[in-house]
Amino acid sequence: MASSQSSRASTRVLIVTGLICATTIVSHSFGRSTYGLLVPAIEDDLGFSHAQSGVPSTAIYIAYVLGVLCVTAAAPRVEPITIMRTGLAVAALGLGLASLAQDLVPLALGIGVAGGAGAGIWLTAPVLATTHVAPHRRGMVIGLLSSTIGLSNIVLGVGTTGLRRATGNDLLWRPVLQIEVLFTLGLLGALILWARFEPTAKVAGGFSFSRLQAIPAWRRTTVAYACFGAMSAGFGAFMLVALEEQGQMERSTTTVVFSLMGISGVMGAPIAGWISDQVGRRVVMVGSMTVLMSACLLVALGTGWPVALGAVLFGAAAGSFPALVATYVRDHANDRSFSAVMATMTILFSLLAALTPASIGALADATGDFRLPYLVLAALAATSLVLVRTLPNERVPSGV
Repeated sequence: MASSQSSRASTRVLIVTGLICATTIVSHSFGRSTYGLLVPAIEDDLGFSHAQSGVPSTAIYIAYVLGVLCVTAAAPRVEPITIMRTGLAVAALGLGLASLAQDLVPLALGIGVAGGAGAGIWLTAPVLATTHVAPHRRGMVIGLLSSTIGLSNIVLGVGTTGLRRATGNDLLWRPVLQIEVLFTLGLLGALILWARFEPTAKVAGGFSFSRLQAIPAWRRTTVAYACFGAMSAGFGAFMLVALEEQGQMERSTTTVVFSLMGISGVMGAPIAGWISDQVGRRVVMVGSMTVLMSACLLVALGTGWPVALGAVLFGAAAGSFPALVATYVRDHANDRSFSAVMATMTILFSLLAALTPASIGALADATGDFRLPYLVLAALAATSLVLVRTLPNERVPSGV
C-alpha cells in the first residue's frame, strides 16, 4: 500500500513538473517569439513600417516592467502557483485581443498584455519546477523550462507554414494567436486541477536590493542580464524580416528557419544547464554569450544562409543564457525570495529591452538594411560577455 501511494505521488510530481515546464511556452514563445514570427505578415497585412512594427515588441517589455511590479507586490501575500495561474489567464486575454487587432494601438496593447503577463510565469516557474529537485540538478531542470520554448517554436514555425499553405494565404497570422489562446486556457485548467504545492514561508517586501546584494557579483550579473535582454529583444523582433530582406529568403523558408531555431533551443538549454551543474555556471554563461555575439555578427555581416545560421545559433543560446542566470540566482535564493531577487534584476532588463525593438526598427528604416542594427546588438552581447567572464564559478550550488 505504501509503495502504491509513493508511486502515485511520484507520478503526480512528474506531471505537475511537466506542466510547470510548459508554462514558459506561454511566457516566452507565445508572449515574445510568436510576434517576431508573424511580423513579416503583419507588416504586409496592416501596412506597418519597421519602426511601427517594433512598437508592439517595445510594449512587451514596458508591460513586463508593470508585470514585475505586480508580482513583487503580490509575492509577500500570494502563493507562487497562484501568481503563475493569474499570469496564464492574463496572457490568454492579451493574445485574444491581439488576434482581433486592426491597427497598431490595439495590436501593441494585446501583444504587450500577453508579454507582460509572462512576468507572473517566469518569476515563479524556476522555483516551482525545482521544488522537488536536488540542488545539483537545478541547472538541467531550469534548462528544461527553456527547452519547452524551443519545442513550441518548432511547432509554431511548422504549423504557421502549414496553415498558410492550406489556406493559400501568405498573410495569415490571426489564427496562430487564436490557437495559442486555446492552448493557454487548457494549460491553465490543467494547473488548476493538478498543481498542488505546500505553502511557502512568508517574505517581507516586494523588490529587495538587500536580497539581490546577497547574490555574488550581483552588479555584474544584473547588467549582463540587462544587456542580454536588450540584445535578445532586438534580435527576436526582426529576425524573420532580416531573413527575408537580408537573407533574401522566401517567407515559407523563413518559417522553416524559425522551427530550426526551436530545434536548436530544445537541445541547447537543458544541455547547457546540465553542463553548468558539472563545471559551474560562469563557464557555460561565457560560452552561451559567445554564441549569441557570433549570431549577431553573422546576421550583420552575412547574406543568404549565413544569416539563417546566425538565427539558428541565436535559438540555441537565447534560451540557455537566461536559464543559467536564473539557476545562478536560484543557487543563492529560495522560495519567494527568488521572485523578489529576479524581479529586482528584471527591472533594468526590461527597461533596456523596451528601448531596443523600436530603435532597431528605426535604424533599419534609416539605413535600408539590418547590418548596422545587428552590429549594435553584437556590441550589447560583447558587453554582457565581458561581464560574465568575471563572475565566480561555483562548481557546487550553495543551496541556501
